[in-house]
Amino acid sequence: MQYKNIIQDDNVIEFHNSWAGVETVYLNGQVVSKKSSFWGTSHYFESKSGEEQVRYILTSKVDSGMQVKLDLIKNGALVQGDIPVEYGSMPNKPEEEYKEKGKNSLKLYDLDEALQEFQQAEKINPRDPEVYFLMACVYSIKEDVANGFSCLKNSVENSLVNTEEILTHDMLAYLRIQPEFEAFRESGFKKIPPVDNKDLSNK
Repeated sequence: MQYKNIIQDDNVIEFHNSWAGVETVYLNGQVVSKKSSFWGTSHYFESKSGEEQVRYILTSKVDSGMQVKLDLIKNGALVQGDIPVEYGSMPNKPEEEYKEKGKNSLKLYDLDEALQEFQQAEKINPRDPEVYFLMACVYSIKEDVANGFSCLKNSVENSLVNTEEILTHDMLAYLRIQPEFEAFRESGFKKIPPVDNKDLSNK
């Protein structure tokens, strides 16, 4: 197995190549591309930098000495080239343990326990969009619209790959039926309209 960690601007890009030749690219802890290749391929993904949408291409290649190397292109310009990839495994990610515990609690509708686990994961990696998405699911079930919208906004701002899930995930149904949701969606989930949470004291 091979692994490389790349820092570009405020993003952490991770490249992992399995023994089976499956290349996986992670952006701030989230899988953004997975392809099979033995001689190299290109991975396309996007990130947000403030209001700017940044487009990346991470290209793997094998040189004449059989050394795997990477080129990173940002908005059409090469920003890092011939990055050597050494043998090694993906490092353990402590936030993943909290996320998995939170997911299990969420499946059981133990909402407070799930939220605590996701908040612990957020403290370790505040750039992980999945954590905010999962917290939005919790808040939606708890009928806490303000916090639910806030978490969705954070998820999108941290480059959530599949924003369509916001429109289809069952656990977000309560947020979607709110009258403010359409304006929130039309803003690209960037601007939260004023919301009036009902009494949540018993949630």
